[in-house]
Amino acid sequence: MAHSDGGNQETDNALETAASAGSRAQPVSEHTMTDNVPGGPPGRRTVATRLSEFVGLNQDRDQRTWRGHVFDWLVKRRELGPLIGLLVAIIGFNALTPYFFSQTSLTAITTLAAPVCVVSIAVSFLLISGEFDLSVGTMYGFTPIVWIILFKYNGFDPGVALALALLISLGFGLLNGVAVVVFRVPSFIATLGTFFLLEGLDNLLIGGGDLVVENNVPLMSAMGERLGTTPFYAPILYALALIAITWFIFTRTTYGNWSSAAGVNGGVVAKSMGVPVARVKMINFMVTAVLSGFAGCLESSYLRSVTQNQGTDLALLAITAIIVGGTSIYGGSGSIIGAAIGALLVSVVEVGLILIGAPGTFYISFIGGMLVVVVIFNARLTRLQRLSRT
Repeated sequence: MAHSDGGNQETDNALETAASAGSRAQPVSEHTMTDNVPGGPPGRRTVATRLSEFVGLNQDRDQRTWRGHVFDWLVKRRELGPLIGLLVAIIGFNALTPYFFSQTSLTAITTLAAPVCVVSIAVSFLLISGEFDLSVGTMYGFTPIVWIILFKYNGFDPGVALALALLISLGFGLLNGVAVVVFRVPSFIATLGTFFLLEGLDNLLIGGGDLVVENNVPLMSAMGERLGTTPFYAPILYALALIAITWFIFTRTTYGNWSSAAGVNGGVVAKSMGVPVARVKMINFMVTAVLSGFAGCLESSYLRSVTQNQGTDLALLAITAIIVGGTSIYGGSGSIIGAAIGALLVSVVEVGLILIGAPGTFYISFIGGMLVVVVIFNARLTRLQRLSRT
């Protein structure tokens, strides 16, 4: 278990040692460094094992060659993969269309990336701690619906209305946390139930229509206005601020270590070391709900409207962004910077495909295929990281 962005090394090493000791169910044999492939001969080596032997990961750390040390450094920098992918996407789309760096395109990319980034960072913390939230997309639409209804039709001050809307989203996050932590309902099932619950409430509140804010609302301007004469809008500033804050929490605080520890082996080792696993997961569920709702409010402030279908594909985009960004699907490790880069990458892909004339429905198909490929790569990379620590 390790933070890709840094962290308390002593805690990480202690958890890894305890976890490996607890998972040793078979005696060491001559095939310790090989993998048995189902249907194949015993001791057949996988690509990961062959690669680890080539670069010297099967040697003691102080005896490794320069190839081993370089490879060891590379597999621990999970942000490099999405960063390279982002650069390739930018260069490729710029070569295919002359409009990629136009002001309109930059506006589209950044306004798409900002809310996805906010949600992806929240879901990253949750996934690192070993859980997931499928309701982030409906929460993304539900919270701004409640916000606008409160101040437009019920006379609430916009600031008070926003606080109340976020408080309601916090309540739904608490509901998810209680279902998972207290009643041991799998997070997939618990949050899927919340997804359908919020979808029904959205339909009840606006009946498939939309809410438009025609009057000038200073708070909405502060959350969604254009930044001077640049092609960028206010949501990108909120996203950048959140990246800085959460990166610090994840890499420089005890809570960041607790979140990582909670995702290793179901938190069994962490509990034995005194980590409040239940409390950490509960907090992460609530933070995920609040940030998902706030991200929806950012988009509604930019658009000055909200629809029932807002955030429909957000769960897919968020999980793609964080997996592309290097967060392990098994929990225990991840990267805040990587999640932000992943959010920017999926936004670049969406705008780039539109600019080169791809069908509008092709984007989700492309993201779904990319997710499958990245999950496979992520699993292989996780194995290589484990080998590099031996």
